[in-house]
Amino acid sequence: MMKKYLLFAMLLSASLFANAKPVIFDNDMAIDDWAALLYLLHHPKSYVIAITLSASGESHCKPGLANTNALLNLSGKVKRDIPVACGDDYPLDGYFVFPEAWRKDSDTLSGVRIKASARTGSALRAAEIIHNALTNATEPVTLIATGPLTNIAQWLERYPQDKSKIDQLVIMGGAVDVPGNIIVPLFTRDHPNTTAEWNIFIDPVAADKVFAAGLPMVLVGLDITNSVRVTTQVAADFKKSAKTRSAKFWDDVLDKNDWFINSNEYYFWDTLSAMIAVEPELCEGDMQSLRVDYQITQTPWQQTTDYSMPDKRRDGKARNHLDAKTAGTLIKDKSYPAVKVCRKTNPDNIFKLFREVLNKQ
Repeated sequence: MMKKYLLFAMLLSASLFANAKPVIFDNDMAIDDWAALLYLLHHPKSYVIAITLSASGESHCKPGLANTNALLNLSGKVKRDIPVACGDDYPLDGYFVFPEAWRKDSDTLSGVRIKASARTGSALRAAEIIHNALTNATEPVTLIATGPLTNIAQWLERYPQDKSKIDQLVIMGGAVDVPGNIIVPLFTRDHPNTTAEWNIFIDPVAADKVFAAGLPMVLVGLDITNSVRVTTQVAADFKKSAKTRSAKFWDDVLDKNDWFINSNEYYFWDTLSAMIAVEPELCEGDMQSLRVDYQITQTPWQQTTDYSMPDKRRDGKARNHLDAKTAGTLIKDKSYPAVKVCRKTNPDNIFKLFREVLNKQ
């Protein structure tokens, strides 16, 4: 009887997600990743098959895993096991790190309390989880990367044969024809970098490897995310619509981050990337060939340098200090494969769609 029930459950699950895209979500469990994950879980066109954490980003591994699993339960949309795993705690090279205040906020879900999950993280590393998910997939997979690209670079290095399994790689990162966002008045006021975006800046070596890989890639960088600023009106409109547990959680997050919203520095970075991955028509753009700049230096910039990182990289070689002024800058280079750079979207439609999807029962 139990075998018949399990078979029925599997068939039912396959039927429910017959028209959905299989998705692997590689992220660093920062504020807009919480919204992105819930969006992917609620959207009928998205079927999340694995989640990997870029622990070189904003969240540390252990709280990132716990928060991910708690959000899976909160959504009420997941009745199955989804492998969740961490990657390395450090970038491939360099000593760059996000401000500690941001990491604490990510680790604690901005102080919003939700019920802990009995789900546990995988003992495997992120690259292996990505490989296993692709191996078991029966159709091309959408890979979404919204943190530093450490995990993606390691997966490509170890399993280059997997590239044919990717339908598209959607990356939140970079600034092509707009200024960067490394300088944040309350945290990095005097930083020398005016051209990079944070995810690419933290691990530019990994990012350059990914940009060189030749995957079908969509770049959701500051060129488009600058148009989707989260304002007090956006938050107020969301509050009026919040009905599901996921939506009420996100409303609480917005309340906790009213200071962030009022600073005019909060944009729908990672969430927009997840939305574009599921519905590509939300991105208007063009094709560009881009490489990622990074240069070794003997005079590191102290503000974004973490000296507690191991002096040796995973490959056993000495870890280098990278020039903070230029690291992560995207440079047009025709020797690199072309990627789609998103330029325009409709902000009103984005926030409306987000409200609708997160309130799907």
